[in-house]
Amino acid sequence: MALVDLKGIYKNFEAQKILENIDFHIEEGERVAIVGKNGSGKSTLMKIVSGALDFDDGRRATEQNRKIEMLAQVPKFKQGIKVKDAIEQALKELYEAKQKHSKLSLQIAQNHDDKTLLDELTKISTFLDFHNAWNLDDKIERIMQVFDLKEHENQEVAILSGGEQRRVALAGLLLKKPDLLLLDEPTNHLDVYMVKFLEEILLAEKFTILCISHDRYFIERIATRTVEIEDGSLRSFRGGYLSYLEQKEALLHALVKSHDNLLKTLKTEEEWLSGGVKARLKRNEGRKARVFKMREDAKKNPSAIKKITA
Repeated sequence: MALVDLKGIYKNFEAQKILENIDFHIEEGERVAIVGKNGSGKSTLMKIVSGALDFDDGRRATEQNRKIEMLAQVPKFKQGIKVKDAIEQALKELYEAKQKHSKLSLQIAQNHDDKTLLDELTKISTFLDFHNAWNLDDKIERIMQVFDLKEHENQEVAILSGGEQRRVALAGLLLKKPDLLLLDEPTNHLDVYMVKFLEEILLAEKFTILCISHDRYFIERIATRTVEIEDGSLRSFRGGYLSYLEQKEALLHALVKSHDNLLKTLKTEEEWLSGGVKARLKRNEGRKARVFKMREDAKKNPSAIKKITA
């Protein structure tokens, strides 16, 4: 089962259709980028995936006991909390797991054959391995240095700039490593060195991510799949940004070729229909209906092609 599976999702805001009969899923290990024009529904889709936004119709299913977390545009922190404390607070579950691991290790040293204790230790070890949480203190120091937060570590988060607060929130999420990490414009407020570090940690730690980004180079380097939202619909393309452009170009050529073939066939059928007597026969009603359908498709195709080229 996918980490998150959306089926037949509809979402409107008042009279405006945002998402219409959307199917979307994300599997463990995927890194999916959402692209599309401003206002197309990228943030809406991400919020529905996160569970933060209701939808009008459809179904959302998730794997049990999976943690889905999102980097907010405007992060919220506990009042008065300092930078380093905020990052450590985000890692509370990992610190508790490490303490429990140490305690269980001591208990097992005295009770080597206690299967319950051994099973519990194995479970916690697997959890810590997944989150690469064995050296949290060193990792906190490193990420504060890279994100230019070290000099602010004892300052209250509230007095930092908006960009700095986003970096504090991002640092906590990267070290926490939820099962699915949702990133909305993660490279905003990051310099070139910070972006490179972000790319490296996402790849090295094998994150499962869903991101929105206008940074084509970031998408190209990290995405295993690119999905495009347009006119309430979703198309999925393999790979990063260049692969997305190539596949979209191939789709355009296929649509143009299909439209040209349709026009040729329609011309032949229109000549038959204008013949009169044979076309009026009852047994030819199905053929007439297909002609009318081709007429409608011939009208719609140019606009569909134009949207893809936009």
